[in-house]
Formats: sequence, C-alpha cells, structure tokens
Amino acid sequence: MDLRQIENIIAIEREQSISKAAEKLFLTQSALNQQLLRLEKELGTPLFERRKHSMIPTFAGNVYLSSARRMLAIKRETYKIIHDVSEENTGEISVAYSPERGSLMFSHIYPLFHQHFPNVTFRILEAHVKKMEQLLLQREVTLACLTHSRENTNAALEYTDTLEELMVLALPSSHPLAYLAGKESWKYLPEMDLTLLRSDSFALISRLTKMRDMIDTAFRHAGFTPKILFESSSTMTVVNMVKNQVCPAFFPQSYVDPEAPMVYFTPLPRQSWIQCVAYLKGEYLTKPERYFIELVGKYARGEI
Repeated sequence: MDLRQIENIIAIEREQSISKAAEKLFLTQSALNQQLLRLEKELGTPLFERRKHSMIPTFAGNVYLSSARRMLAIKRETYKIIHDVSEENTGEISVAYSPERGSLMFSHIYPLFHQHFPNVTFRILEAHVKKMEQLLLQREVTLACLTHSRENTNAALEYTDTLEELMVLALPSSHPLAYLAGKESWKYLPEMDLTLLRSDSFALISRLTKMRDMIDTAFRHAGFTPKILFESSSTMTVVNMVKNQVCPAFFPQSYVDPEAPMVYFTPLPRQSWIQCVAYLKGEYLTKPERYFIELVGKYARGEI
C-alpha cells in the first residue's frame, strides 16, 4: 500500500516549507515541488498559498489533507492489526512526549521495552501538551504522554491515567516569607495566600502550556496581575531560578526536590493535573503499544 505522495504532501503542511519537507524526506526540493505542482494540476486548484517564508494550506488543501490523514490512518491501523494478530511483534510506535520530563521517562523505560519487543521501532515527536493533543487529532502520532484535568478533557480522546500531581508554588529558601512553609514543606505542601507575593516578580512557564493556564487561574483568584521577570518553555529553567534564589515560580509536584534550597506551597485554589497516556477513541492498540503504556504507568508511580 504505497501512499508516498500523500505522506509527502502532509510533510509540506507539517514543515510549512517545501525545502524543509524535502530535507526531512531525503528528496530534492525540485522533485518535491514538481510532485506538488503535478498534483495541483490534476486537481485543478492550488493546495497551498505560497507566502514568503511559509506554505499555508488553502481551503482545498485542508480538504485534501484531512482525507489524506484518514487514508494514512487506515493504512497504519491495517498494518498494526495484521502484525499484532500474526504475532510478528514488529512495526513502529509513534509517540509524543514533552522535551524534558517525557524524554527522561523514555530513556528509563526503553531498555525494558526493547527486551520484550526488540523489533519494534519508535517515531518520537517532542511537544507541549496543547500541541500533543493536535498531533493526536491529526493522527500524526498514536500515543501521547501528556496531562489533563478532570474538568477539561477532549471527547475525541481516551486517557489511561498514571499519576495525579498538584501545582506547586516554590520560594527561594532566602525569601522573607519562606518561614511560612514550616518544616518539610516538600512533604506537606502547605497552602499559601498568593496575595502575600503581590510585590514579587516571577519566572513563569510559557503561555503555550497547560501549566500556565493553571498559574493564570491562581493569579485571577488572588485578584492581581503578576510582575514577570521572564517566561520560558523549559520547566527546569523555571525551577533553577528558584533554586538559585532569584524569584518564586510554579511547577508540577514531580519537580519537587527535598534537598534543594527552596520551600514549597500550594496556592489557592489547589489545582492538580493527571499524568496519562492519551490516544484517539476507537484506536486499535497493539500488544507493544499496550506494554509501552503499562511501562509509562509504572515509571510514573516510581515502580521502575
């Protein structure tokens, strides 16, 4: 089942560039451009609007791409089921996870996975949660290691929950209000009235993340707009600003370090999210994919 042309057109849309797509596909830019021009001639309409630095799908392009993704999904599911029922235990798992925590998780569980399924390969995309949901809905990946809240889930997705964790507010140990945390704040995470930090400046995670949505909710509840030193897409950068005694910050509970020179609180209202593996509803999961999900759960619970 050769759907190479369809895959190439999807690559153009994904990279928003013929040259970048050609590089990823190991084709010449000229060859890929000619392929697109022939298809557009066959269809009688442009599929992309050629802008100075990007290729943007036209209405017709979006119609083509939507059908193209469904065709590729049918191919992938067909091959998956055949490999699964024939006990071949081969094929590819396409998975998305976060650049920091996800990559660390994968490096821990991959050796165990490889022992059981040495002939299964991975195609990995790194992204933040909001982008991972798009990748699932567009069938760019089958599995995504992401987070969700109980109040905010996508009806098109299934979630295998692995661990619930709070959003934490951390202060440098040198902060004038650090004493309010008491002893072993990393264990008890006492509540803090965020209005006490009205005069502080914060290092905040990027607005493109779900964690930032939760942070913004906390500030709205406190009734003020924070002063922001900088925003970062890296949670570890934010954590290190507290560790280096620069400013307060928010991050997931899994980043709490009892040995670090900081104290921990939970801001009001207490907010949590749930680590999980998500996939499209109705998606056929092979034995290797189910085993991968099992390992992700064990890693989250500290069992491996």
